[in-house]
Amino acid sequence: MNHPTTDTLLVHQMRAEHCFAYLIADSEMREAALVDPRADRVADYQRELAERGLRLRLVIETHTHADHLSGAAELRALTGAAVLVSARATSDVATGRLRDGDRVRVGAHDVHVLESPGHTDDSLTLRVGTALLTGDALLIGGAGRTDFQNGSAEALYETLHRRFASLPGELTVYPGHDYAGRTHSTLAQERQSNPLLRLAEREAFVAALRGGRQPKPASMDAIVAANVRGLRPSAPISADELARAIQGPEPPLVLDVRLPAEYRAVHLAPSLLMPLDEIPGRRQELPRERELVVVCRTGARARLAAAQLPGFRTRVLEGGLAAWQEAGHPVVQGRAHVSLERQVRIVAGALACAGGVLAVTVTPWFGLLPAFVGAGLVYAGVTDRCGMAMLLGRLPYNRAGRDDAPGGTCAVQTPGGTCAAPVAESGGTCAAPIGEARR
Repeated sequence: MNHPTTDTLLVHQMRAEHCFAYLIADSEMREAALVDPRADRVADYQRELAERGLRLRLVIETHTHADHLSGAAELRALTGAAVLVSARATSDVATGRLRDGDRVRVGAHDVHVLESPGHTDDSLTLRVGTALLTGDALLIGGAGRTDFQNGSAEALYETLHRRFASLPGELTVYPGHDYAGRTHSTLAQERQSNPLLRLAEREAFVAALRGGRQPKPASMDAIVAANVRGLRPSAPISADELARAIQGPEPPLVLDVRLPAEYRAVHLAPSLLMPLDEIPGRRQELPRERELVVVCRTGARARLAAAQLPGFRTRVLEGGLAAWQEAGHPVVQGRAHVSLERQVRIVAGALACAGGVLAVTVTPWFGLLPAFVGAGLVYAGVTDRCGMAMLLGRLPYNRAGRDDAPGGTCAVQTPGGTCAAPVAESGGTCAAPIGEARR
């Protein structure tokens, strides 16, 4: 989406799953900056720049990311763009450092830098025109979690309740993440409805952030290390090329770096399962004389795995297992786990249907069952707590194998944020646990 700006200023939001990157450009001078680009979307950014006739001059990171790989290093290598990060950040990729009050020029337009620590100690917020790019400091209806990467609930309180207090309410908030399909808000709206911004007392704010336990983002340590070091492009191999190579006289070893539950659901054969987090302790098991083709669902984790295998001949399957299946190549399929959110939908729908049928065929009193289910779903939506999900989560089917969960994200997790949130397969979010903030 495009932010409404002046005749020459462009602020364009680009979504990739739950993450946002931003293109800031001067359409007259044809200069551009990219904020928080993802490694798996570099080709998309280049295409967007080419279509708009823009030259990439800057890449700006709002913080060191823990849940996805940054495209900063690759964009710098491809375009010569400068990479700017916080003066507090550890980075081998950066060519410049940003401090509170700095101004960065993109064409004729100023991007104002506001240090906003809390989620991480190196977090920055960028203000350009009437747009406020908050990274993970302020999310829609929440904020970035503060339990890793030198995060601090106290520092986040100062950021949201002191540093942001002087900013005008009409600024449009563009976050680094959103897990509910939203794209933007305004500072005034957040001051009115965001549970964390409504907690004026420092002690209550800190308690709300520390009130819930969340899983860390999957492979967080490896991702942070790769983003600090800079992820360089990996040699790719297409699905069709791999299919031919497997049938050749010297087939590569296919290394699947997904989680065991993902592997059990579907995998390429023959392949060796070695989850990403296990690579540092198990890479001595891999043959150095044989080419490795690293595979994951879409390619992102495979690139990260390849970066942890220096000295090996590695290639990454383009598009991952999804591209392999789309090309029609064979896979071994097992029994996939049904997510709690889908289970809630199935059970709620079944109860509503059964109640309707029984109300007609047995007694009208069964008509209360659909009403009860509907009231429960309304309650879940209003309070962000779903009793049905909590009950289903206690079943052995859902408790078994929970160690296979992909991990959390960067948000302060609101318990019950989806019907399945308390024990969701994806764990927490880069968002913060703010159930107490709603009381």
